[in-house]
Amino acid sequence: MDFKNDTHEGITHLALSELHACHTYYQRLFYALLELSEISQINSIRTWSSTFCYQAKLLINKSWVKRGLDKDPSVVVETMGLTQARDFTKQSFKLFESILILNLIEEELLCDELSETLNFLFLHARRLHLIINEKTDLQVDPPRVSLMDTIATDEGVPAYRVTSDSIFDFTEDSDAPVRSIQTQREKKYDQLIQKGHAWIAAKEYDMARQSFFRALNFQESAEAYNLIGWSYSLEKNFEVAKKFCLKAIKTDPAYGAPYNDLGSYLLSEGETKESLKWFELAKNSRNYQNREYPYINAGRAQMNLRNYKLALKEFGMALTLAPHNEELHLTVTRLKETLNKSELFTKKEDITPPSLFD
Repeated sequence: MDFKNDTHEGITHLALSELHACHTYYQRLFYALLELSEISQINSIRTWSSTFCYQAKLLINKSWVKRGLDKDPSVVVETMGLTQARDFTKQSFKLFESILILNLIEEELLCDELSETLNFLFLHARRLHLIINEKTDLQVDPPRVSLMDTIATDEGVPAYRVTSDSIFDFTEDSDAPVRSIQTQREKKYDQLIQKGHAWIAAKEYDMARQSFFRALNFQESAEAYNLIGWSYSLEKNFEVAKKFCLKAIKTDPAYGAPYNDLGSYLLSEGETKESLKWFELAKNSRNYQNREYPYINAGRAQMNLRNYKLALKEFGMALTLAPHNEELHLTVTRLKETLNKSELFTKKEDITPPSLFD
């Protein structure tokens, strides 16, 4: 197997995928602005159009078309409108894709040219997006990137950057020189999920959310949405947390964790009976690795309702699913001892939940 050729092919496929995502982003931006009848009156948009087209022509001449010439032909600064910029952008993306497909860029220069071009394209797209946010009430969805690193900003529109080394690393693997785009995306997704968990452990919840949101760029999953909700719950923002649970359930109704977590948030807010409905849904979900959790939480809910025998039943089922949980063993033992005291039913004393639930 020719490793260099296979790596070149992998980079090309990934680049085409990223160019497609970028082009789609530009199309959304152009479509949003061209819907406005007063668009021609916005000077900042005409300035953006002229600047973008001029600089893009310089880039194309330097890196994509005129390589090997002693001197690039001069590029004249022209005043461009948005429609002209849209048409120019469409043709530029076609040019980039054609050159990649035909392998017209030297292999040793491919990553450098791609990183420069992708950074340029995403930079100018972001500038146009900021103008839209400043001058209009229009909402434009950000792109779903694969190669680019997503950088959160104060303006609300993320920035995107990539290096030539990261492009190569994204396609290189010591065990399999050529990996499919889908495999690469799954690998990046897993890395970002793990990174988010590390930020959670460090109590850096904003950073954790950034990792989980970035993971969604590689794979839209119920897991990522649910983890975003979890990060909000750790800051006691249960309303937002519940919304992400519902988003996770909509994405994958068979995934059990968001049902359990939604029930937990309701339980924390005092909606005990309502929480039990969600715990039941979690128990019956097809895809749930930690199936003991909804039984533990249902036990907590029954304790709050003073249904101690039902709580014991829930904890007992949890023990069946997680027999090595020592804290749960202690909880069941304490609850059994309490139930054996006859005064429990005559005096209706409160039971202090075990430390497991603190």
